[in-house]
Order: sequence, then C-alpha cells, then structure tokens
Amino acid sequence: MNPVIRAQLREFSKANSILTENQEKQFEIYSIFSILTGLLGENIDAYDAHLQGDEFGLDGTAVIIQGEAVRNRQEAEEKLAAINNPSIEFIFFQSKISTNYDYGDISKFFDAITGFFDGDLKGESDAIDDLIGAMEVIYERGVGKRNPKLSCYYVATGNYEQPYKLEKLKDNFRITLQEQNIFDAATISIEFVGARELQQWYRAAVSAVEVEIDFPRNVVMPNNNHVEEAYIRYIDANNLLKLYSLKDSDGNVLGINRSVFFDNIRDYDSKSKINLGIKAGVRSSGGAEFVFRNNGITVVSKSIDRTGDKFRLEDFQIVNGCQTSNVIFDLVYGDDDAGSNGNTELIQDIQVPFRLIGSKDDEFVSSIIVGTNRQNPVRDEQFWALRPFMKSFEEYCRNLDPEEIIYFERRDNQYRNQNVERTRVMQPSVLMKAVAACLLFQPQRAARDYRGILSEYEDSIFLDDHDVRVYHAVAYLYYRLEFLWRNQRIPNSYKTFRYYILAGIGLQMTGGKHVFAMKKGKLASVAESIIALCRDEEAFKAAVEQVVLVIQDRLKEMGVLSQERIRDTIRSETFSSTFRDRLMALELA
Repeated sequence: MNPVIRAQLREFSKANSILTENQEKQFEIYSIFSILTGLLGENIDAYDAHLQGDEFGLDGTAVIIQGEAVRNRQEAEEKLAAINNPSIEFIFFQSKISTNYDYGDISKFFDAITGFFDGDLKGESDAIDDLIGAMEVIYERGVGKRNPKLSCYYVATGNYEQPYKLEKLKDNFRITLQEQNIFDAATISIEFVGARELQQWYRAAVSAVEVEIDFPRNVVMPNNNHVEEAYIRYIDANNLLKLYSLKDSDGNVLGINRSVFFDNIRDYDSKSKINLGIKAGVRSSGGAEFVFRNNGITVVSKSIDRTGDKFRLEDFQIVNGCQTSNVIFDLVYGDDDAGSNGNTELIQDIQVPFRLIGSKDDEFVSSIIVGTNRQNPVRDEQFWALRPFMKSFEEYCRNLDPEEIIYFERRDNQYRNQNVERTRVMQPSVLMKAVAACLLFQPQRAARDYRGILSEYEDSIFLDDHDVRVYHAVAYLYYRLEFLWRNQRIPNSYKTFRYYILAGIGLQMTGGKHVFAMKKGKLASVAESIIALCRDEEAFKAAVEQVVLVIQDRLKEMGVLSQERIRDTIRSETFSSTFRDRLMALELA
C-alpha cells in the first residue's frame, strides 16, 4: 500500500475507533470519509455510509436528503414530509486496496448501482433493502422540480491512467444512467479515484480550510470585545471564489467546497427564475452593476493574518451569502465556453459587498450566524446550541478525564481540524435524541420526532441551573454504545434498538422516576451510576443484552419478524409503554 495512505489510514482508524477492523474494512471507511468530507464537504459519518457485509459490488452507499443521510423508508418519509422541493443525492462507493483498476470489479460496481434502482439488488443485506426502501419513497414522494443527483466513486490506491477499455465502460454506463431519466443528467458523476486524490481529500477533511485573498480598500469596522479584527468594503469575484472553490493539486476547479458554508448550499437552484434573471442581467450588461444589486457576503474566521492588503484566513465559514456565491460560481465556471480558468472577464468585473470578521468567541460567532440568516431556515438545534447551558455543557465535557471527554459541537465543524477522537464529537441533534430517549423515556419518538419533544419539554430541559453531569453521562453512554458497535463488541443488528437501549438503561438507573424532579444529590448519583456502568464493559454489554432481550421477546410474541415491521412497531406508543412496564418489572423482581 502507498506509504502515505498507510499513515493516513492508521491515523484515521485511531481517531474513529475502528482499530479492531481489518485493514480492508478500515480502508473502505477511510476512503468514504475522504470523499464525503474532504471532497464533497458533507457532514455525514462515513461509518454510517459504510456497508458492513459483503454486498455485491458495493462498499458504501449514502442516500442524502437536504444534507442529511437517511437509512431506511421511515427516515426518508419523515425527512421528505418536512421539506418542499428537497435536494436529493445518491452516492455509491467501491474501494480496493489494490493499485489495479480491475475491469471485472468495476463492471460489478456499475451492475450493483443499476441493480439498486431496478430492484435486482434486493435481498443482498438488510442494510441494502433499507436503503432501497428509502430510494423507493424518494421516487414516490420526493422528486419535485429537480431529479436526484448521482455520484459513483471507484477507489484504488494506484494512479488512474484512463485506459481506453475502462473509459469506454464508463461512457457506456453514463449513457445507461442518462437513458433511465431518473437522475439529473447534468450532475451524474462517475469517478475513478487514486492515491493522489485520496491523500488530498483526506488532508482537506481533517485540516482547517486556509486561503489567502486580496482585500484592498478595506475599512476597519468598529471595536468590539468579542472581535479581534473586522473589515468591510467590497471584493472582486476572483478573490471571492478562492474562498469556496474546490481545486485539485494542479489548481483545476472541481466544484464548490460545501464545508465552508454555514447556510444550506443545497437550497440553491441554478434554474430558478430569480437566479436565471440575475445571471442573464450580468451577461447582458457585464458585472459592473452586480455590487449595487447584491446584499453581500459575511465571512467569519478564527484566524486572520494580514500583510498589507493580503489576508490569510484559517478555519473560516461563509455565514451569509450562499445564493450570491453560487450565482457567481455559475457565471464564472458554469458557462460552456468558460474554459478551465473560468470566465476571466466576469472575474475582473464583478464586485461584491464583503464583511470579514475575525473572532475566536464561539458564542459571538453563533450570534452572527443566526443574525445574518434570519431570512433563511435555521435548524432548531442551532438555536438551542446558543443557550448558556450549552456553553457550560461544552466546557465541562471537554475538560474531563481523557476517558470521559466528549466534544460537544455547538457549531458545525467546530472540531474538524483538531486532533480529537472523532467518535467523541457530538452534535446538538444527537444529544437531543439521546436525552429524549434516556432521560425522558421517549425511545419511540427520539429518532423521528425529537423536535416535537424539544417543543413539548422546552421549559424543563437544558435549563441554565441544570446539572451538566447527567447530560454528560447520557452523551458518554451514547459514545460508549457507538464504540461497542464499531469494535464489534455487540451485534450491529442491535442498532435498530439504539434508542430503546438508551431508554432501558435510563429507566434502570433512575428507577423510572422523573430525572429533573430529583434532588441534586440523587441526580449526581444517577450520572455517576451511568458513567460507572459504561466504564465496566462486561457489565455494560450485559445491560444492553438484557434490554434487547425484552424487546425481542415482545416482538416474537407479536409475530413481528421483518426489519420493516420491526421499525414500524417499535415506533408506537403502545410498544414503548409495554417495554417500559416489562423492564421495570424485571428490575423489581
């Protein structure tokens, strides 16, 4: 294996707690991570996209609706119900440690992809059947103005030299896909990936985004205690594009780097009347008028190194201006006659109002994000992450004994470039689901309706005077459960019951009593008991087994055997209530 790839693989496996997997499996997950995070800028766990079995022709599949991966029919239904005209993408992966690009293996990969959509791949595994269920729901309900995108990545560790036979195979496969008329033909991507690309994308995935721009004629903004430095004026398209253009090692533009955007880049529709009108206006009158018709872009950077009019930015986000950024990218690189260097005339002519803010204060940065996105839909959990309690919780969790540390990510990609164990990074939405299951005893709602739970319990959870220790205990419990799965200490099939496991342990540790009505001493005791159980792996595994046995026994009594029926059944209030009664009866026996 390429020595650089081997070193990156070792680092990745350690950071993601998959050292017990064989090298082939590690490489599969590493390559999915490098593509999803480094190339595509998706904030999706590569481990979840990886297929654990020996499915025909595939090592990974991601079905993405509006930036979130869905794993089955129910998740797809719930996601589609909440969004009008969603952005949808199917991504397929096949990875080989070999340096060779084998014609037979590539043919199998292409056959598996077509089999996924025509039904021939059904029965390969429960995971594939679940993903096909999600796909079927998408085509039943989710395809509106835009057909889904399709991306296919075949990975090896050599250098792809574009041999005629493989290029012909790829071209024929592209024609087959286009003729199905179920994808956005303009965005079908079929890529053969090699060692050089993997190395580059992995570094992009784990490194802070860093870029140098020219920002002349800038004006210094007023002083603020939360800001190290800030500037305002306007910037030309050439320098603006440097902030979010994804390039290969030769400097060729590959696309837009989604990871630098806070607001949802998927909401951009290049064919909308408004955006088509803007582009037509610029093409007819030139770019000189753009600055007068645009509200501008705001960039927040944790590090700004200024030398004259040159600004080197590190760990930054474009927190406002997604539509503007996309329109400019389309104008410069989207035209058929733009060339590899883009439309150079427009690059020079277009100017955009620009604010650059340097701040390391996450609280202040979050307030800027919310303040500059009031016209855009901001996820509920992002508002919750601004609560003072959440800041206290974050500080507490990352300053514990190394074994118990949790990195609470109040801002997207907050820990992206830091040397931390990735499985210990927890997003607000994950914490909320875990709390709903473990402390509110709502496993039937946690996965699908945690926002409803937040609304219902808004005045009783995550309050400023709450003890952070019990929330940390829940976060640590979730982490340890994931650790057992990733290291094959408990069966992957138990993942279906993830929130019931959390609820079961919560019920056992609290005796089924309302946690937030407890006295502080008792609450602290509950937190300590959860932590102690998690640190005793054998006792923890036994507790998991006991909870799962209660669930499985009840399902057998009901004659529920198929995965789809199991998922439907455990989401009912009746099943949850029976589960709780039986588990508590066991505790009292």
